Amino acid sequence: MDKNQKKEFVKNFKVSLDNIGLLVITHYSGLKTSETDELRLKLIEAGGNFTIIKNSLMRLVLKENKSKELKDLFNGPTAIAYSEDEISAAKVAVNFSKEHNKLIILGGLTGDKFLEQKDVLEIATLPTLDEIRAKLVSLIQTPARNIAFALKFAATKLTRVFNEYSKLDIPEDKPETEAKTEEKPETEAKTDEKPETEAKTDGKPETEAKTEVKNIPGKIYD
Repeated sequence: MDKNQKKEFVKNFKVSLDNIGLLVITHYSGLKTSETDELRLKLIEAGGNFTIIKNSLMRLVLKENKSKELKDLFNGPTAIAYSEDEISAAKVAVNFSKEHNKLIILGGLTGDKFLEQKDVLEIATLPTLDEIRAKLVSLIQTPARNIAFALKFAATKLTRVFNEYSKLDIPEDKPETEAKTEEKPETEAKTDEKPETEAKTDGKPETEAKTEVKNIPGKIYD
């Protein structure tokens, strides 16, 4: 790589850093080519990449960064793992290092902030954005599923009740007969009107009084 190519590379990589959420710096000495390819594939699937870059070029890329600790990490067989989000690169690289002890996590960078090894290891324990979204969707959908099940169960239960009720032999005219039976008090009320007839019977003394008047001596009647 000549001088112009190095300048072009540094310029392009600086632009790429603006779209990188997390950069993890590693030592890869002892890893087989097949193993680095496997790690690279996993990072690509997570929206990142694994790249082996000369330390001198990375120091030029990070020239404007004031962290001396960060620049000191680029010493020996270093490679960088990075991702667009702030978690995936750490999670993939740390998990891979647990299965392949030749990969050593040195530190990292997010924005302009230097991350120590312990910081990267801690970030790796966090859930990814996709995992967080999946949990949120699950929390939102669970009550909806419960409500849908409850409504479906209630509708089924009501249908069964109506079906059983329709099988019962219940005469529809029975309430009308009972209504006619309840009308008896009106007849009894008419029976109670007899005192009025008796009152008319009690008027007989008035007729008898008129008869007695006719027997008065010396009175002439037409």
